[in-house]
Amino acid sequence: MSVAVLIWGVQFIVMKDAFNTLQPLTYNAIRFTVGLPLLMAVALRRPRAMRLARHDILPLIALGLIGQLGYQVFSVLALQRTTGTNVSLLIATVPTWTALLSIVLGLVLIRRVMLLGLGLSLAGVALVVLSSAAEDVGFSSADLAGIALALGAALVAAIFTIRIKPFMDCYGPGVIAPWTYLLTTVGLLVLAAPDLRTLGPADIPPRIWPHIFYSGVLSSALGYLLEGYAIRHLGPARMTNYYNVTPIVTAIAGVLALGEPLTLPLIAGGALTLTGVAIVRRHTLLRPPRPLHAPASAPDLTPVRESPGEAPPA
Repeated sequence: MSVAVLIWGVQFIVMKDAFNTLQPLTYNAIRFTVGLPLLMAVALRRPRAMRLARHDILPLIALGLIGQLGYQVFSVLALQRTTGTNVSLLIATVPTWTALLSIVLGLVLIRRVMLLGLGLSLAGVALVVLSSAAEDVGFSSADLAGIALALGAALVAAIFTIRIKPFMDCYGPGVIAPWTYLLTTVGLLVLAAPDLRTLGPADIPPRIWPHIFYSGVLSSALGYLLEGYAIRHLGPARMTNYYNVTPIVTAIAGVLALGEPLTLPLIAGGALTLTGVAIVRRHTLLRPPRPLHAPASAPDLTPVRESPGEAPPA
C-alpha cells in the first residue's frame, strides 16, 4: 500500500491538470481502457483460475458497480464541482466509515487506542488540506453538491472494501481485481459514450497522453492489484487508513510541481497522519476470516491480532 499511496498522491495532480482538456468521465473511461490490457495480461496467465462460482457472479457485479464504479464517478464529479481540498479531506474519511461499518457488522474489534489513531490521522489530513488552500476551503451552499458526491465516494469505497474481502479470501486479488476493473471500465465507457462518440484524435493533445498512461497503467491497473493484495493481507479497517496518507503525498507533490509553500501546518499534519497510521497498524484486532463458502458451524470469535511487521511487497 505504500507504493499505491505514492502513486495515488501524485495522481491527484495529474488528473487535475488533465481535466483542463478532457471531461472527467471521459478521461476516466480512457484511462481505465488503457490500463485494462495490463490487468488482463496478469489474469489470463491462468485462464481457468478466473472462473467464478455461478452464485458469486451477481454479487460481484453488484459490488463492482456500487463500489468501484460508484467511487470513480462520485470522486471525479465531486472534483469538478468543489475544490480539490474539500474532496481530499472528505475522501480521507474512508477509514472512519470502514471502521464504523466493521463494528456494526462484527468484523473488527476496535479499542480506544485504535480510535485515537483514526482521530489523529484525520486531524492530520485536515491540517494538510487546510494549509494547502487556506482560504479556498469552504462548505458553502455552492459546494454542497460536490461535498455530497465526495462523501458518497467515501461511503461506497468503505462498503466495497468490507464486502469484497470474503471474495478476496476465496479467490484472491489476482482474480477479483481484473473482474472488478473490467466491470468499472465497461460502466465508465457506457457513461462517457455520448462524449466519446464525438471525440477525435485532435481532441487529445500529445501532452495529455503521459497523463493517461500514468493514470491508466500505474494508478488504475497497478493500483487495483496493490489494493486487492492489501485488503486480503491487512484487513479492511487497517488498509483503508493508508488513504489518509494520500493527501500528504499530494501536498508534497504540489510543493515540488506547483511551487506551493511548505508551511508549518503541512509538516504538522503529515506527522499527525503518519502517527495515526502507525497506531492503527499496531492496534487493530480482526475477527478470524471465514471462507466465502465455508460450511455452517459455530463461529470462532476469538480476536486475531494482526502482526505489526507484515507489509505488502514494495
